[in-house]
Order: sequence, then structure tokens, then C-alpha cells
Amino acid sequence: MSAIRYVSHRILRITRDFLVILACLQAGKAIAAVLPFRFPDSILGMLLLFILLNLQLVKLHWIEMGASILLKHMALLFIPVAVGLLGYMDTFMSSLGAIIFNVFLGMVLILLIVGRIFQRMNQ
Repeated sequence: MSAIRYVSHRILRITRDFLVILACLQAGKAIAAVLPFRFPDSILGMLLLFILLNLQLVKLHWIEMGASILLKHMALLFIPVAVGLLGYMDTFMSSLGAIIFNVFLGMVLILLIVGRIFQRMNQ
């Protein structure tokens, strides 16, 4: 009987964790619908969850188990996004030079800035 109680408790806890995360996502969707400009609702939901966690209105143990499951399977969750990007392959290939240039420029700027900050901190 103890094993059944453990499994049912775990299922209920994971369900609660997912419901809290889903509630923040739905609140983010509602906020995005009201905004006068386009903003990703999932980002707003994560920002809302972050604020609620910082204000301790949502306790970390309320979402910890469900979030760990999502993090463990995050690579699998990005497969539909990657497949969706394949539809824009012609746009990607036509802008490949600009994309590579910007990535390289960003890496060089980051290295220069971090190196400069490191030198100043060690003086």
C-alpha cells in the first residue's frame, strides 16, 4: 500500500507543478492579448513565474518536480520548432552571410568586453 501511496502522491505533485506553470503561461497569454504591441506570451508567462518566485508568492517546491521533468526533456520539446524552421530554409540561406557575420561580430565583441572587464578587475 505504501508504494501506491508514494506513486499517487508523486503524480498529484507533478500535476500541481504543471498546473502552476500552465497558469503562468495562460496569464502570460492574457497579458499579451491586452498589450498594444506584439510580445511572446510564453516569455511573459516565464517572466510572471520569475516574479512570483522572487516575491515568494509561488514556492519553489510547488514547481520543482514538474520543472525538472520539463528540463530533462527540453531537447525533445524543441524538435517541433526546428522542423517549423525548415519551412523558412530559403530565407535562412539567402541571409546566411549576414547571419554568420553577426554571429562572428557578436563573439568578438563579447570576448573584447569580457577581456577588458577582467583586466580592470585584476588591476
